[in-house]
Amino acid sequence: MIKQVMNEVTSSIIPCPECKVKNRVKQFRQDKIPLCAKCGVKLVSKEENDTQVWFSKSLKNISSIPDPECLGEQK
Repeated sequence: MIKQVMNEVTSSIIPCPECKVKNRVKQFRQDKIPLCAKCGVKLVSKEENDTQVWFSKSLKNISSIPDPECLGEQK
């Protein structure tokens, strides 16, 4: 069950700095900075976007570490 939760795509809710509309961002990508769906303003800076991309890659690496209980090791 935990493994299913780790594989689900989580999204972020980011309010627009201009029009204050809440925007759902499902995935941060290196080549695309998320824009507001209403007014088109960038929701985050390039540096913030790069940080989010790095963080999501780091989480994927952590989630691929096997649980010791699954390997048959006892505590």
